[in-house]
Amino acid sequence: DLSACSHPGKVKTLTVIETGKTLEWYLDDATIREDCIKFQPTYEQILKFFNKSQHVEGFVVNEDRYTPCFAAGRLIWRDGTSADWSLYSSGTASLLLDNGETIHLYQRDYRWFDPTACTYGLSGEGEC
Repeated sequence: DLSACSHPGKVKTLTVIETGKTLEWYLDDATIREDCIKFQPTYEQILKFFNKSQHVEGFVVNEDRYTPCFAAGRLIWRDGTSADWSLYSSGTASLLLDNGETIHLYQRDYRWFDPTACTYGLSGEGEC
C-alpha cells in the first residue's frame, strides 16, 4: 500500500548521496549550476520532508514546481519498501520504487534554501 509512504514516521533508513545537484540538461549553464550548488538540505530536513510530504500528480513535480536543483539518495520505509529518490529544491520529490513504480511527493513548508524560489506558479511573477 503506497499510501503508507506519506504518513509521518514511516521512514526507517535514509541515505543522502548528493546535494546541490543540477539536472543533466542544465549543466552547461554556469549560473544555474552555481545556484543549484546552494541547495544543501540537511539530513533532518530531508527526513522531515519524506515523513510529512503528500502524494501529488507528476505534473506538480515536472511543471508547476519545476526546478533543475536537486538532491539524491535512497530510503527504506518501515514496511521494507525501498526507493531511490530525487528531492527538488521546490519541495517536490520523485521516487523510483524497487518494484519499478514512480511516485511523486510534495511538502509545502520546507525550510531549506531554495535557489529557484519565486519561479513557480502559473503567472510570470511566480509565488514567493
